[in-house]
Amino acid sequence: MSRVAGYFLILNESRYFSFQGNIYDKFAEPVPEFSHPRHVPLVCFITNESGHITHIGQGKRGVRAGTDLRRLNIEDIFKLKKPVSAIVIANTTRSRVRPHLINKIKYGGLFSPKSFDEFLSAFLKRAPDTIPLLDKYSQSRQLRISRLSKNTKKSLAEQKEAVLTAMNIAGIDRDNAQGWDYNESEKPISFLDGITQVKLREDSMIINDLSNIPGFDLIKSTKYSSSVFENNKTRLTVLLANRLPLEELLGTDLIYFNEDFKCFIMVQYKAMEKEGDKFLFRLPNLQFTEEMSRMDSIIQSLKSTSSNGFINDYRLNENPFFVKICPRLEFNPDNVGLSTGMYIPLDYIRILENDKCIEGERGGKAIRYDNVGRYLDNTGFKTIIEGGWIGTNQNQSQLIERIIKDTLENGKTAVLAIKKKLENNFRSEQFEENEDELDDF
Repeated sequence: MSRVAGYFLILNESRYFSFQGNIYDKFAEPVPEFSHPRHVPLVCFITNESGHITHIGQGKRGVRAGTDLRRLNIEDIFKLKKPVSAIVIANTTRSRVRPHLINKIKYGGLFSPKSFDEFLSAFLKRAPDTIPLLDKYSQSRQLRISRLSKNTKKSLAEQKEAVLTAMNIAGIDRDNAQGWDYNESEKPISFLDGITQVKLREDSMIINDLSNIPGFDLIKSTKYSSSVFENNKTRLTVLLANRLPLEELLGTDLIYFNEDFKCFIMVQYKAMEKEGDKFLFRLPNLQFTEEMSRMDSIIQSLKSTSSNGFINDYRLNENPFFVKICPRLEFNPDNVGLSTGMYIPLDYIRILENDKCIEGERGGKAIRYDNVGRYLDNTGFKTIIEGGWIGTNQNQSQLIERIIKDTLENGKTAVLAIKKKLENNFRSEQFEENEDELDDF
């Protein structure tokens, strides 16, 4: 599991002068090659040659910067009220990580996750002004999350995957979903409730905005959480509705509505299990069979509803159902990468059920990466959905309330994500920040 890590960046006199003169809250520095996932936070501790930490920032591994060099992009730079000695902090850590930390302080580079945990705990005591920024990566937070029940973490992982999928389709930066946490005095209700960075709107505003969305009346009648994500082009409103506590939920369905094309898509998640060196999803699966039967009955109702013939109502396929089959999800709130699963149209699942390609040597059937023939990855799925090429036509969308009803009645979370294009002249502060990001890659 990828975890938050730290990077110790030492700037020589000339580079430190350039860093201090930077007015864009962003900085880039060529450093020795290192490996860290771009979708997992990297906390940078920035020093001059004296070894005193003067700034912190959020780092990302950028493009190659020469032989055995990698560009380290840093943003959200924060200046400490008072510089702190890195070596003094390292000397307060436990002996098993101290040599590693001292080496990184002397030469710079990436901390191991365990060393980062130790260093961060000691650093926060010496630089309390950074607590609002860094406490979300602390050991105390990790301990809180570890105390969640297995079923609660399973539900949160499924909700997180659905929310991130919707953000990916809508072109919203998934980093907005980082920093999840909860108050131990209250049980978490949904994944959205633990995100503090998103733009929150009053329920009355949500209801007003979405009053014309098919199926929203059903959402209003049950318990739900909501958040709004925006960039310069798109507003994504996400609602998580369920009628059961997190521990009792039986799964999550993503119901994605492209308001520009009045088009619905639904994604159901199914977990693969590892057998030997391969991940697979075995068939038949009783619960999945029942779910597909319900989807088939809805499709029959949709087929009787024709398109209105307008340009924006054209679809390559009007079947809105997809299944994402992926390895079992783990709840890591700091990792905003999508699972490397397979998006498979329901029609194709039906064909696979009766095809020998998924049969094993003993006659058992299982879907694997190497036997399905074709599937959509995250990029391919985003491409066909964001343009409204697949899914319900506008008239069919009026019937979608039944899908939401079935989802809630069967004990799942309905993740309703509504994407709306913003006016061309809309320009938010976030857009101005995102423009500068282009220079970092």
